[in-house]
Amino acid sequence: MAKRDPFARLREHPPQQARSRETFNRLLDAAEALLEEKGLDAATVPAIAKRAGVSVGVVYRRFPDKDNLLRAVYRRFFERTRQANLTGVATIGQSRLPLSKLVPAIIRGAVMGNRMKRNVVRALILYSRTHRDPSFRKAAFEMNNEVMRAISAVLIKRADEINHPEPEQAIEFSLVTLGAVIYTMIVEDPLYTLSNPDAIESELTRLILSYLGIDDGEEPRDLMDVRSGRLAGVVIAHKNRR
Repeated sequence: MAKRDPFARLREHPPQQARSRETFNRLLDAAEALLEEKGLDAATVPAIAKRAGVSVGVVYRRFPDKDNLLRAVYRRFFERTRQANLTGVATIGQSRLPLSKLVPAIIRGAVMGNRMKRNVVRALILYSRTHRDPSFRKAAFEMNNEVMRAISAVLIKRADEINHPEPEQAIEFSLVTLGAVIYTMIVEDPLYTLSNPDAIESELTRLILSYLGIDDGEEPRDLMDVRSGRLAGVVIAHKNRR
């Protein structure tokens, strides 16, 4: 028996005409804007319809229910993010800079990228984490986890620069640690308020470089010279695995 694609229902009524595609994307834009501004609970069908400038009936002609609409928002947002991040990771992989420079660049990109999109990332992560459909939760995890695997592959190729006795295990644990901290920063805060959010990047850098046994040498001056891009909505997928 073929496995059911948890995103398949999004394609039952795909928009064929330009006008329909425009309405489809307008609804996704409206839902995403509400998630960013007011959170998951505010993204009701009437609110989305009002924000998009259409009737509630138009929403239901495009989507059978709110859940399908949010699945479409989730898929579009993280698919865009995934593609951008994979491009960024590929650029990192081609760099000849040492890990003492690349690891801080990855950390900085992940922290800054998630911070910039914090509200919508938080809403979508909460949506997928609490979803009743286990196949959707698994698919959401796999969609986001691809970037983590790509980062891991880049670091493993530089294992000779890592002084930990088990480089592969250390890389995996480092990325899980990075993800856990970012998850707390994005999802738990402000329920759990970090005393100094601005210190997250520097403390994570210190922690992970030290754990991996990477000699950081002098403090890097401009990590964004590494064209890694901003890694938004990544390295937090492990929290959605159940």
